Amino acid sequence: MNIFPYRVRFSKTGKMRFLSHHDVLRMFERALRRTGLPLRMTEGYNPHPILSFPTALGLGIESLDEVMEFELSTWTAPRAILQQLGAQLPDGFAVTGVEAFARQARSFVDFVEYEADAPGQGGGVADRIRDFLGRAEARIERKSDKGTKTVEIRQYVIGLEAEGEKIFLRIRVTDAGTAKPEEVLRTIGIEPARARVRKTYTEVGTR
Repeated sequence: MNIFPYRVRFSKTGKMRFLSHHDVLRMFERALRRTGLPLRMTEGYNPHPILSFPTALGLGIESLDEVMEFELSTWTAPRAILQQLGAQLPDGFAVTGVEAFARQARSFVDFVEYEADAPGQGGGVADRIRDFLGRAEARIERKSDKGTKTVEIRQYVIGLEAEGEKIFLRIRVTDAGTAKPEEVLRTIGIEPARARVRKTYTEVGTR
């Protein structure tokens, strides 16, 4: 059986930033079906397109560079996929690139980059960033449906800097975990609820 994997890069902006990861998955499934492309499907009574997301975006965060991967049963030019899939996406989503890749290689996200506009919160942030980067550890309390746990986030922060009221972050993603941008911002005295956070880049590698 012929299997042709493709990696799609797309943006998610505006009101669509409040769409959950599960809803984004379902949206892409429906959009792919409407393209008429020769999709590879799961087996069983309720087949659906074979697709995956190497990483999930936090709710409420815009992204200029998200990644989705799917498979076709016959080769199709990436440019044609970009045009056909892009035409099926709702406002707030846009396909920015499509590329074929080797199926034998497992995709993983190495790091992601964010920028945050923090109006009225720029005072003294450069000093707080220097303090944060000089630490060996930075422990925070992370809450979830399963309870609260302590997480050390300094190990995941590769880069952090400020230009006026704009903050730039580069955060490592590992199998063991990662740091959320809002956790890093809070640690340097920026209130995420008063900032506009967007992902600007996703570095994808293969193993």
